[in-house]
Amino acid sequence: MKLRSQMLLAGALTLAVPMVGWQSVKQLYSALQQTRIDEQTLKVANMRLALSEAEPVNSVLAKSQLTTGAHDWYAPTSPYPIFIDGYADDWRELPGDDVRYTLASDSTWPSDSLAVSVRTARVAESLFVFVKVFDDQVRYHIPPRLIADAGEGELPDFQARLVNGDSLELLVQNVKERWQHGLFRAIAPGPVVALRGSDQYANSVRVNSAGQALADWRGAWVTSANGYHVELQLPLPPFGSVVGLAVVDVDEEGQSRTVWAGNLSPLTMQHVGVGKSDTADIQAGLLFYDNPVAQEYLQRWTTAGVRARLFDVHGRLLADVNNLYAKGGRPDDDDAAGYSSVGLWDALLLRVFAFFVAGDLPLLPETRNVPVMLNLDADRRAVLHGDTPSTSRYVTDENDRVLGTLAPIGSDPRRGYLLFEANEEHASAYAGSQLARLFSLLLLVSLVAGSGLLIFAFVLSSRIRTLSRQAQSAIADDGRVQGLPGSDANDEIGDLSRKLSSLLSRSAAYTHYLEALASRLSHELRTPLSVVRTSIENLDRDALDDQSRQLVDRASGGAEHLGSIIKALVESTRLEQTVQLADREVVNLRDWLAGCMARYGQVYPDRGFRISPEPVPAVFIKVSPELLQQAFDKLVDNAVSFATADPIVFHLQLENNADARQVRIGVANRGATLDPAIMEQWFEPLYSERQNDRQNDRGAAGGALSVQDIRSTADAGADQPLHLGLGLYVVKMIAQAHGGSTYAQNQVAPDHHNWVHVGLRLHHT
Repeated sequence: MKLRSQMLLAGALTLAVPMVGWQSVKQLYSALQQTRIDEQTLKVANMRLALSEAEPVNSVLAKSQLTTGAHDWYAPTSPYPIFIDGYADDWRELPGDDVRYTLASDSTWPSDSLAVSVRTARVAESLFVFVKVFDDQVRYHIPPRLIADAGEGELPDFQARLVNGDSLELLVQNVKERWQHGLFRAIAPGPVVALRGSDQYANSVRVNSAGQALADWRGAWVTSANGYHVELQLPLPPFGSVVGLAVVDVDEEGQSRTVWAGNLSPLTMQHVGVGKSDTADIQAGLLFYDNPVAQEYLQRWTTAGVRARLFDVHGRLLADVNNLYAKGGRPDDDDAAGYSSVGLWDALLLRVFAFFVAGDLPLLPETRNVPVMLNLDADRRAVLHGDTPSTSRYVTDENDRVLGTLAPIGSDPRRGYLLFEANEEHASAYAGSQLARLFSLLLLVSLVAGSGLLIFAFVLSSRIRTLSRQAQSAIADDGRVQGLPGSDANDEIGDLSRKLSSLLSRSAAYTHYLEALASRLSHELRTPLSVVRTSIENLDRDALDDQSRQLVDRASGGAEHLGSIIKALVESTRLEQTVQLADREVVNLRDWLAGCMARYGQVYPDRGFRISPEPVPAVFIKVSPELLQQAFDKLVDNAVSFATADPIVFHLQLENNADARQVRIGVANRGATLDPAIMEQWFEPLYSERQNDRQNDRGAAGGALSVQDIRSTADAGADQPLHLGLGLYVVKMIAQAHGGSTYAQNQVAPDHHNWVHVGLRLHHT
């Protein structure tokens, strides 16, 4: 395991400190939560009792019990003005659902293509109604022509003059007049005038008011793709008043007005308007909206961080006082000032703490931004059996945690529901508790300790990595010791760095001794070697027999061989110094290769040479011509030794890389496909693939040589040049001295023959 991982594990173990206290804090927090639930349940019980004893609130709740709610209209309060233009743009963002009507059961005309959708809204003291009528054939009102000298019975009847096409009739209760019967018909799309649909009584006297314009009523009629839209505005009727709607469909001239859709027939509206029908028999809907009386009572119980909503028995919202996000203290607590002084940091800690304690919470339907209906499904009704309230935690649209209590009002009969919510994210919900602060303090101490260990681990691992990189670069690729800078630190890592630096210094001194050993040995071996040569030369060959002369020849060849070895070692040592000090000049490789062709053609007359590609491009590089010629001599000698067939190819290739422009200059010969791993070792010192060199290497390695080996080695040394495996190593040194590199690779020609390419990469201008 790495040191950094060990220190990280040690830092993570410090988190055991807050985890031990976490369970205790969590248990205490759960106990406080239950205490808050009990406190809120008691407050809701007191609130229910106060609302039950308030006669105005009971009167509001009693009106919702008069109807089943099937045809009732609920008008939510619109936060913005609504323009009477007949289009639904203003109604898209309003809450609430449509009330839908189909063809009435008492309609006698055989048609099933009539359907009506109604939406209502409240703005200040006005009621807005938007009616969508789905009708396959829209017939507008056609004003009849009146003949001045017409006789009795020749004029159209009053009803035909009032309306003879499709129309919309609306019956509402009013404070000033008990009933208002409005009639809307249009001769073309556009604004329409509301007319009285029936006569009225004033002081028990019937007044012929049908057809007169209704003040403060206005509307707009717009044709749609599948019918028409009617948008209306009228004074706001009283809370719980009766509303009736009838959309009459007339498809043919002279058709009776018996085809309608809505919640009250046009005939009933006319009878109610003239007082011929008992209002108790009217089976229409009721109008509900936010009630100001219930709103005033709820306001008395709602403080900062609290929201209270009153719903009727059908789940319609009657009053809503929302102070969930209001600022300020709680007047019913003793330490109100402390609740308003909680800062942003405390609020953030409380939010994080509450998230880890509670986990995921549901989003209930009544938590919407503008809820108008209470969720009264079967599960909710089962929980609210009798007078038992239901308390739960959930989140709002703003992702705030809320503790909500839903309590029924009245048991037999049920009159409504009270939903009381407290914002647990509000500062007042946690101001008296130090649980979040305690837990955050424990967590902060653990994080500081763990962070300190982690920083120490990073610093320690960084120093070790630096020492590792320095140690890796202390030895060059060619085995030379470059040294390691010692550290001035007074700790164990600094001491280790200084010891490694001292060790490498001693190793560098020993390496330098070994490098100078060749020249010293050559100097020391030349004197006894000269004695051996002189002794052999002074022998009288004529006085020796054939066997003795053969032994003398072998001894002479061995001395020559040994002299060649000493000379090669001295030259290789001097070459490393010469390479760095050589003068450089700009050389045209095209002319230089042409000279090489002529030179090597004379040196190796039995070999064929050629240049690729042809014609050769003019390439200028700045090199030492002598060193480049020496490197090329090694490459040509290597290619001639291993070529299986002619020709020997001098190749020149330009490479334009992203970093620099390079030229590849080398020699290629035909031969067997070689292992790339072996080809990489060619440029190492003292490595050779020749047979006589393998024997020399084996002998140098300490292996036992037989007499036959000695004889074959001596005979080979007399006829063949000595190869110590330094040729391609010299090529590598010359390439690196010019800032280049070497390469060796196989390449299969189109004729399926393998070519071995060996050469240098040099930068060109």
